[in-house]
Amino acid sequence: MNEYPSRAKTRKYFLAAVLLFVLQLILGIFLSIEFMFRGEYLFSIPFDIYKSLHLNVMVLWLLLGFIGGLYYLLPPEVGRDIKYPRLIDFQFWFLMIAGIGIIISELFFTGRNWWLVEGREYLEAGRAWDILLTLGLLTVVFNVGMTIRERKKEMSSPILVLAMGAVGSILMYVPGEIWFNSLVAAEYFRWWVVHYWVEATFELIAAGAIALILLSITDVRREIIEKYLAIEVALILLTGIIGQGHHYYWIGTPQFWLFLGGLFSALEPVPLFLMVWSAYKDLKENSKPIPNNIALYMIIAASLGNLFGAGVWGFIHTLPQINFFTHGTQITASHAHFATPGTYLFLVLGMAYIAVPELSGMMNFHQFRAKTGLWLLVIGFLNMITALVIAGVVQVYLQRLQGVSFMEVQNILLPFYGWRTIAGLITLAGALLITYDFIILYHKRKLEE
Repeated sequence: MNEYPSRAKTRKYFLAAVLLFVLQLILGIFLSIEFMFRGEYLFSIPFDIYKSLHLNVMVLWLLLGFIGGLYYLLPPEVGRDIKYPRLIDFQFWFLMIAGIGIIISELFFTGRNWWLVEGREYLEAGRAWDILLTLGLLTVVFNVGMTIRERKKEMSSPILVLAMGAVGSILMYVPGEIWFNSLVAAEYFRWWVVHYWVEATFELIAAGAIALILLSITDVRREIIEKYLAIEVALILLTGIIGQGHHYYWIGTPQFWLFLGGLFSALEPVPLFLMVWSAYKDLKENSKPIPNNIALYMIIAASLGNLFGAGVWGFIHTLPQINFFTHGTQITASHAHFATPGTYLFLVLGMAYIAVPELSGMMNFHQFRAKTGLWLLVIGFLNMITALVIAGVVQVYLQRLQGVSFMEVQNILLPFYGWRTIAGLITLAGALLITYDFIILYHKRKLEE
């Protein structure tokens, strides 16, 4: 491990990501409480502020987890340490300061200053923070690029995919910073950021990271992993880009997006699942021991969440014939609470459970807390998703088909919102247990930074 001393600097990325995930869950519980008790503001903060904070905190922990994972997984694959290790520390604090700035701006400057709070849904961060985040991501790509350029090994497929994802994370963020007088054009390019970050660049990073994780913790042949990785990348570039069209149905874009968006939205998670499944099957058939079971379980959870949450469930409700009725209902919320944590949360946790124990010299750590936390997360999220699915189906039937008024339907759905709140508390319990586990592992480190 001392061969790559810069890896020790990634530990704080993972701890910060887990702590921010806990904050996001707390904000989500506040949201669900305000949803049930309408008109009652918790701590005098309106619902829309909690919602924007809930989403932007998620973006922050996701970026921290991905950047930490990138810096941790890269050195052994290229055969050299990170080119500029000091940039790793700088980028961490740069992102944290920008994240704190976004939170403070949304609390105190919403509707007052568009440089601090832009206000568009999912892109609430102000233009000043957009520019800073873009510059921060540019320094990450620069550091990664220089490290790959001076590599001591042949360029591998996972590294190429990770590099593509890192570059794409900048290219797909910039369109959200361009001003359009046309509302249709503004919405069109807003979805470039929202969708292409999640279903193109982040999927590339996730695919490359999962490939490297499987190669590092299993003995599965590289050619098997890289075969499925190649299929995954091809489908991401095809389905992820064209599948963007399911966001274009109702914003004034040409009608052909109804067909293209509905057709290409669901194929990309399939090879990622097959990659993980083939590795797991090989391990079982050959009885290969894996000391760090929890990391493998997290990666399996991520592949299942990606397949069913992003793929199957996303495809079911984004077909235009169905989306005409479900758009903007609780069914959309169920998809978001299935796909995002199901894919990216468990991936970040999987990378963290590889990096933090190894960096702390605790390879044979006791995994009871981690496994209990994982099951609490799974149970909590599944209950949350189920409650939202049932609420969404009832909402579609009563409101969209029977013509019952919106508020009357919302009153009928209150028991399901209560169920969602309880599920959120279960999820929070799992997150707190995992956070406690990480803090213990973090402070038992044996490496010097």
